[in-house]
Amino acid sequence: MHPLVILGFCLMIACCVVSGIDVVRTIRQGREPERRLRAFLLAAGLLIGGGILVLIGLTQG
Repeated sequence: MHPLVILGFCLMIACCVVSGIDVVRTIRQGREPERRLRAFLLAAGLLIGGGILVLIGLTQG
């Protein structure tokens, strides 16, 4: 498997971890919208970046 594909999958897993942590913190503490938006944008960036890396790795491999 191409290293970019592995790195892309790791970024996608990190996206799930960031989203999970945000959900748990929201349930426990009731977070304000600015922090939730920041966590959402971080998770979205990780997901998109991971998808791009997987596509690049698949086209090169």
